[in-house]
Amino acid sequence: TPCSTATLKILQHAVGASKNLEQDRITIEMAARKTSAGDEIEAEPFIEPDDEEKLHKGMGWKRAAFTMMAEIVGTGVLGLSHAAAKVGGGLALAFLVSFGLASLFSSLLLAAVRREHPKVDSFQACADLLGGERARRLTALCINTSWLFVLPYYLMASAHALSVAFWWTDTCYATWALLSVALIGVPAQVRTFEGISSLSALSVASVAIALLVIGVELVRGGQKETDASWSKPESSSVWDCFDAISSTTFAYQGQSMLLEIAHEMENAPRDFGKAITASCGGLLALYSMATGLGYYYRGARVAGFLPDDLEDNASKTLVGLMLYFHVAVTYLVNNQPLSKKLYELRWGALDKSRVVALRWFGITMLLLAWSYVVANAIPWFSAFQALMGSLLGAPIMFLFPVAFYVLDPRQAANVKHLPTRFALATTGGIILPLTLGVGSVAAVVGLSEA
Repeated sequence: TPCSTATLKILQHAVGASKNLEQDRITIEMAARKTSAGDEIEAEPFIEPDDEEKLHKGMGWKRAAFTMMAEIVGTGVLGLSHAAAKVGGGLALAFLVSFGLASLFSSLLLAAVRREHPKVDSFQACADLLGGERARRLTALCINTSWLFVLPYYLMASAHALSVAFWWTDTCYATWALLSVALIGVPAQVRTFEGISSLSALSVASVAIALLVIGVELVRGGQKETDASWSKPESSSVWDCFDAISSTTFAYQGQSMLLEIAHEMENAPRDFGKAITASCGGLLALYSMATGLGYYYRGARVAGFLPDDLEDNASKTLVGLMLYFHVAVTYLVNNQPLSKKLYELRWGALDKSRVVALRWFGITMLLLAWSYVVANAIPWFSAFQALMGSLLGAPIMFLFPVAFYVLDPRQAANVKHLPTRFALATTGGIILPLTLGVGSVAAVVGLSEA
């Protein structure tokens, strides 16, 4: 109507004017509009595209899929064969497939909500739209805390990868971590997912190369143990099952920045779901390969970190270098949204100016310093991060996507369908408490033994 159009123009003018007066506000405002059904008012996020569009033109679905995989894979893939040794090949495969499908379903829920609300660019914005300010604050606390504590973990993993690559040296862990800080600091200045999407594709390729080299070395060495079995080992306990579930769940975590990745896609409404499906399929293939190789050739004595089963030779160096590159890119992918949130919190939207580059440099260096200090100062940080991953990762993975979908009024017709209701109830009512409870218990046990 003319009235609503005039109101919208006034709001847009106010938002534009505020950019000169309040540079430290995020350029997301709520524009009221009337629905075609009547006078009911609904809120839709209005995002000024000007500055953001200057930074990127948009990723295709393939580059987006590689970015998702680079963010999710991490180092959990190299511990799955150890989890399989605790519960047997049958249960390990069942966990891989079932939690992989659950991860795919929850991610596709985000794609469905994003398709109806194209301006939503994060979990926080989605929570604000569907749940209000309190929901946004709670979501922001969970997401940002998760990102903040995962960065030191990946810096630790990168230092470990360097120690694997240069196995003949006596260099201490702190020195490897410091070297990693220097190496990561340069590419950390890239401010978009699109800018690091090529690195993400190479990162996934590096994991595949590392697994291929590991496989060749394990085949050359032959089976050192013959106790690999599809059935559950007699010595396996409930705690072993808990640990396997926790490890498998952790390997699929990464939904927290899917909406940010979608925001940088060329055609997210059409291709976001396609990128999610491709990435989940690739993850299942990689995880199955890693699990099968380690468990089949090493059996119950497979190392908790698969490269540790390799002999000290050039192949181990190559594996270490490939893993370092992958983990460094994973750090970059996790660093980007957190750095962006911190920048927007203080200065507003990003652009290509020199001042913005200097500010971004300061934020990324601060996060690297935080990661280095935490990773070196807290000897039990790895176990603590596992607990944080369980307490925050399971809700991010299975609670928020289900809640967003159910609360979205535009999904009301789909929620009424019996298969959809069953899937939502299974994900939120069974898988969520299972992964949250089991993962937390396993992490607490690990923390007590640290």
